[in-house]
Amino acid sequence: MESPAREPTSADNTRPDKTRVAFIDIGRAVGALLVFYSHIAAQWVGKRDEESAFFDTLNAVSSDPFHMSLQGIGEVAVPFFFLVSGFVVTPIALRHGQVRFGLNRLSRVYPPMIFTVLLTALLITVGGGLLATGQAQTISAWTLFTNSVLVNYLIFPQVVLVGVAWTLIVEVIFYVLLVLLIPVLRRWVWFALAIELTFVFVVLMSRAQFGKSWSLFAVNVSYLPIPIIGQIIWATTTKRIPLWLGGVYTAGAWSLYVLGDALKLGRVDNSYSLALAVAVLCFLMGLFAEPRLRERKFWIALSERSYSIYLLHGLVAFALLDLMRPAVPLLPAVVIAVAVTFGAVELSYRFVEKPSHKLARRLSKPKPRPAPPEEPSTESVLPEPVLPEPIADSRAIVTAEVTLEIPRLRASAQKRTEDDDTQILPRVPAYPSTDPDERPRRRRLEANANEAVSVAQLLAGQAQKKTKQEQRVGHNRPAR
Repeated sequence: MESPAREPTSADNTRPDKTRVAFIDIGRAVGALLVFYSHIAAQWVGKRDEESAFFDTLNAVSSDPFHMSLQGIGEVAVPFFFLVSGFVVTPIALRHGQVRFGLNRLSRVYPPMIFTVLLTALLITVGGGLLATGQAQTISAWTLFTNSVLVNYLIFPQVVLVGVAWTLIVEVIFYVLLVLLIPVLRRWVWFALAIELTFVFVVLMSRAQFGKSWSLFAVNVSYLPIPIIGQIIWATTTKRIPLWLGGVYTAGAWSLYVLGDALKLGRVDNSYSLALAVAVLCFLMGLFAEPRLRERKFWIALSERSYSIYLLHGLVAFALLDLMRPAVPLLPAVVIAVAVTFGAVELSYRFVEKPSHKLARRLSKPKPRPAPPEEPSTESVLPEPVLPEPIADSRAIVTAEVTLEIPRLRASAQKRTEDDDTQILPRVPAYPSTDPDERPRRRRLEANANEAVSVAQLLAGQAQKKTKQEQRVGHNRPAR
């Protein structure tokens, strides 16, 4: 028997507007978890010759087919984060400007990093185990300072306290380059991208010309083609450069990354190019699937905490595993270590990251613009109509492995606050925008609205006058 037909309701045809870029939330969350898993499987279990059928099976279906057994499947997550950085942070830099963007990035990157460095130094002092990269881990005032500000990756010999922080120095170099190129990027996106690619090529070619510190700088610059590819995707999808030029620039950036691989700049195996290819494929799939993706609280929560997960997992989980093994079996020890790590992540997120985000928003908040003087109108004696106030921009919640902002696609008027006008996906800008480029459009809209209201008021006044005349004629008409 067929079920009776149900009349469609308004709930079937309406769907709440998305306020976040769902595929970036999912990608950041999955990426942070993959890095966490890979470091435990490859760096702790693998290097200590622990026997585990569970990890062997997961590695056999994940990292081994991609020739990533040395670093694990989490190697794909790093280029994905870099792609997100170029795709998302570039329009935010254009919106904020040089000073505001620089203050915003400093406030978001460094407080969690400083907290992690101090916690790592405390653990090293008491003799705890942690994720190490093979460099020295000497504790002194100088090494604490250099690790906190990330310049330790540019000083030879290197002292590395937080093993995963090498990606952050790549991000900081990208931010500095972006700040310097904001004036060019605002006028000629194609020219700014060409300058970035040329800069990478010159640094790679001069890697051995200016000493060991410059060589270390070249190692970090060799990863810049990945966020530049993210920029190219943003510029192409928002039609700031034509598709054919985006393809040419992408081929150039890919070639520079492969060149860095061929020059063995910071590479430990031959899987880097493959990891980038997989990351680009996943990124494009997410970008094209975005209209069909929905927001989920689980992915949003993980995405917002991905920066703390990235910084703290090698510190908390490794120390606990060293403490529990071999007294506790491997899998229960891993479960306990993961649970405690997420507890530490939550504390870091609530008491370190979120305050740093508030500070960043306060430092990068634009100054209120003075209202323009009103010009007397001679075209109409009717009162000026009261137009609705501009809807404020929506504030993006920001956390990630590389402290990236996720601009909201569309938000309801009740939730709009600051960063929504950052346009990363092609869409029609909401009225009225605070972008200086939108001022002519805003003036046209306001002029049309004024004209429409004036006409409506004039017609209403004429109708009211006609009604009064008819009533007056009816009162003056003689009775029969």
